[in-house]
Amino acid sequence: MTFYWIYDLPNWVLGLLIIAVMVGGSLAGLFVTRPIVKRLLGSSSTHNDVVSYFFAGIGVFYGLALGLIAVATWENYTEIDGVVGTEAAAVASLYRDLDGYPQPMRGRLEGLMRDYTRLVIDKEWPAHKQGLALEDGDALLDHIEDEIMNYDPTREREKILQGEVLRSLDTVQEQRRLRLQAVPTGLPAALWAVVLIGAILNIGLTYLFWVENVRLHALLVVIMAIFIGLLIFLTAAMDNPFRGEFSIGPDAFQTVLDNVMNRSNG
Repeated sequence: MTFYWIYDLPNWVLGLLIIAVMVGGSLAGLFVTRPIVKRLLGSSSTHNDVVSYFFAGIGVFYGLALGLIAVATWENYTEIDGVVGTEAAAVASLYRDLDGYPQPMRGRLEGLMRDYTRLVIDKEWPAHKQGLALEDGDALLDHIEDEIMNYDPTREREKILQGEVLRSLDTVQEQRRLRLQAVPTGLPAALWAVVLIGAILNIGLTYLFWVENVRLHALLVVIMAIFIGLLIFLTAAMDNPFRGEFSIGPDAFQTVLDNVMNRSNG
């Protein structure tokens, strides 16, 4: 999409903007098409029943499609939020597992883990909000892995610890890859086309009704436009999980840094 700039707006501004565009465009379309409808169909409400049946059918299919898209968008958001939470939990678990290593190795590894967590919060997350997936953290994880693999455990307890640490590190790396892959996710252009064209068609069908009172007709069109605009806003707000005000933040990593790493380091 070329409309990523909308995620720089606060949610209330984005919502008002979408609704204003929908209402303004719908009213403009009504007053432009009303003389044409009058000339083609006449100023009689006899055809309203036919239009009503057709409008109900189209509205049901569009409502189902838009509802399914909104649900899929929400599920994608919660799934990626779960990936971020799992990665943060794996980082905390790995940091705690490092307690079993002797100094100064333990201190070096804990320092690298704190550096990794700060990098995720301070550098990678701002990039995520721009739709970018940085690879900077991979070098730190590789360094951590090299340090761990260079350690040669001799006792059984040390071998068990080594296995647990490597499993935790694998989990961190796996969830990290899933997070980075999820950064550019969003609805494909084809689905957005369905949403927007469907909105235009549904609003357009309201013009075919003949309502003698122009103000009443305009009010009905405005209500329809606001309702569709709200659904489009909801879908757009959740579409890119790392963008906009309603987005996944680095709170889970900040909690690990504050409550696990800094506390134990202090």
